[in-house]
Amino acid sequence: MERCSVKPIIPGFAPDPSICCIEGTFFLVNSSFHLFPGLPIYSSRDLITWKHIGNAINRPSQLSLKRAGTWITTWDDGTAMVATGGLYAPTIRHHRGVTYIICTNVIHDSAMPGDEHSEQFIICAQDIFADKWSDPVVFPFPGIDPSLLFDDEKVYVQLCKTGVTFEIFNMEIDITRGQVLAGPSLIWKGWSRSYTEGPHVYKKDGWYYLLCAEGGTFQCHMLTMARSRSIWGPFEAYDRNPLSTANGTNHYIQHTGHGDFFQDGQENWWVVMLGVRKKYGRSIMGRESFLTSVVWDDDGWPSIMPILGDNQKIKSKFDQSRSSRAAWVYLRDPRLEDYHMYSDGQITLRASPVGLTSSEGAISFVGQRQRELKGTSTVTLINIGDPIPMNAGLVLYKDEYRFWGISYNFRNRQVVFEGINRASSYEMKQPVPVSLEKALNFKISYNEDHVRFFFKNSQGPWQFVQAVDTAVMTNFDFTGPIIGIFAEGDHGEANFKNFIIDAPDD
Repeated sequence: MERCSVKPIIPGFAPDPSICCIEGTFFLVNSSFHLFPGLPIYSSRDLITWKHIGNAINRPSQLSLKRAGTWITTWDDGTAMVATGGLYAPTIRHHRGVTYIICTNVIHDSAMPGDEHSEQFIICAQDIFADKWSDPVVFPFPGIDPSLLFDDEKVYVQLCKTGVTFEIFNMEIDITRGQVLAGPSLIWKGWSRSYTEGPHVYKKDGWYYLLCAEGGTFQCHMLTMARSRSIWGPFEAYDRNPLSTANGTNHYIQHTGHGDFFQDGQENWWVVMLGVRKKYGRSIMGRESFLTSVVWDDDGWPSIMPILGDNQKIKSKFDQSRSSRAAWVYLRDPRLEDYHMYSDGQITLRASPVGLTSSEGAISFVGQRQRELKGTSTVTLINIGDPIPMNAGLVLYKDEYRFWGISYNFRNRQVVFEGINRASSYEMKQPVPVSLEKALNFKISYNEDHVRFFFKNSQGPWQFVQAVDTAVMTNFDFTGPIIGIFAEGDHGEANFKNFIIDAPDD
């Protein structure tokens, strides 16, 4: 039976999904770019209910995200693309009792767009639920989106070599040492030959099927396929490509592509892929993970059921588990000793002189991915004391060029709304004087059209400060919204309590 989810199975900041099944449990991993811990892992027993169970990069010693800064590149038509470095397009596979993830760490060597290099790495775990992943095994090859194929006694890696053209290469490796044993060899230039990336190979009925994303990750995104009798090619393109695309449609779910095939316990085939929920040009949640069914036709090629967004056939359910340690994220390389989370819900942040606009350094920020299109996030800032040089509050954050928050300036005794999107020349700062209080409450309320910012003291009603059209928050980008608390200043500690994310909008 053909089935699809019109709601994302992993909502919010969840691009580039890859999946495998281990003894009846499905495990899915996403890109995480500049967030630590990185490479979030989700599990499900039924492909309906999903839970965030851990993160594969969960120790600062595993790798550095210091250079996972963001670039803004302007295209010929004047449109801005916002590109963040860090962890790109992981692939998860299980072989002989061991689970492997292969991924790219994109390192921006400077603030100049184009000045970057990439490292491919492999990590492994004996028990995913134990959240104990190995240190990375790094192997050299310039490119992105690596994938693994275990084929008899050999292990192959496919990945996209970037440059003037995007092309797919294959190599045989020693997975324990990261040593290249054969190749790399060019195996496919793509069907549309436009940003051919995201390769995955599946062996079925004597064929090697190569699934790729093409067209770029925005409106022209698509899935295409080719096949060969040999892993080294030549690969024959499917004559009815693309397999899947939302380009040229008016469907609510757009930008679909970058997928991964898998089988369930009943030998049904499925594909997870990224997409965005898009309304009036807005896609505030960024790239999310969707699920749809795959049927193999008599001619030996697959068909993918489109994700239309207008006829729900799978009731997906995401388990928020907001109290889970797995859900909390920091920016790049945090100083974890600057954060204290107490059992009563209080969170203390040591202020950092490095603010939200910094692309380097340890920003004092902790939060969680926004999972709901419509909701409210609140927090209380307590123990407001002497007028020290510190600013602390609640913020909706995408990257150092794009964030919108409300905070308290201790020195000036002001509540301050600040919003920045330097990809669209938006910048606003609005101070509001307040009487000295022991505590202040901040609220961000959001839907697909607007995000609104409020504050109140311990006794009074909510005071509206500013509204932001979500069109200001939507760009051609890679990341999604994080709702967090922050503290910036020369010294001092900010104390928060009752941090609630994605509550029903009141």
